[in-house]
Amino acid sequence: MSFVHVIGTGGTIASRAETGGAVVADSTEQVLESTTLGTEITTEDVLQINSFHLTFADLVAIQQAVVAAIHTPDVDGVVITHGTDTMEETAFFLSLLHDSPKPVVVTGAQRAADQADTDGPENLRQAVIAAGSEHMRDAGVVIGFDAEFHAARHTRKRHTLATSTFSGGTLVAQFYHDELTRLATPAPYPILDIPGPNFAQLDIPVIDAAPGSGAELFHAALEYGAHGIVLQGVGAGNAPPTFTKAVETAVEAGVPVVLSTRVPSGPVAPIYGNGGAVTLLAAGALSANQLNTYQARILLAVLLSQQLPEDTLRAVFAAQTG
Repeated sequence: MSFVHVIGTGGTIASRAETGGAVVADSTEQVLESTTLGTEITTEDVLQINSFHLTFADLVAIQQAVVAAIHTPDVDGVVITHGTDTMEETAFFLSLLHDSPKPVVVTGAQRAADQADTDGPENLRQAVIAAGSEHMRDAGVVIGFDAEFHAARHTRKRHTLATSTFSGGTLVAQFYHDELTRLATPAPYPILDIPGPNFAQLDIPVIDAAPGSGAELFHAALEYGAHGIVLQGVGAGNAPPTFTKAVETAVEAGVPVVLSTRVPSGPVAPIYGNGGAVTLLAAGALSANQLNTYQARILLAVLLSQQLPEDTLRAVFAAQTG
């Protein structure tokens, strides 16, 4: 019999909507009560919040709980129950630091625990089975949802309400007819050092470059003391020309800028000048490449917290986004 440790952080899977607006109400033990399992389980509640409340400090607390569980000899794998809103960021953060062959499965629900058609119990059941399965060794950190297990890197929430809501990352395994089938192993990336002590205090705003937008908010972020900025462009990473000078100003001040795109799939690519990615990258922006805006932000935060020299930060960032 396998042994899985379940870490609860809250989210819809632990929420009830009976008071008019779903809020976290259940402990991990309560969440598991409606799930039939043939696996030995231990549980702990690290947080009991909706994931749109998460802070960088909370990410560190979750990661520390994962490390403690992974280093427990009897534990075969870890499950994290989590809200879907920011699941892609937490899972990616954990994947940057995960150095064990034991799998970590992040799961949750789109429908609250007190809804008749809640999807939480089945997602959790499948996640526990996967985390305890020898077939998931070396799978890394995955998001397990609606019978699919996607690698954390590149996976994103694609629908606000649908129960099949995550896509984009490597499809590592599927669960059908009560059978788990391993399909792929995610590409390996260098494991990063844990964030430095200032991680929780970092301020990294996302600035959207859309039609009609100017760089005023970008400059305001610099004046306010932003430690880094993510510029979310259009298309392959393009923005109105006014952002070029803004990027140059930030980089000259030692504030790194990441250029990402609002497009769900595909890389940032230097195709267009006059404000396009050619211009912005030449001005000093880092390319998010295929990482989505919010996973790129997490990567930048981890690297900034380590207080790396600029050249080293750029090299490590590029290695993680290639």
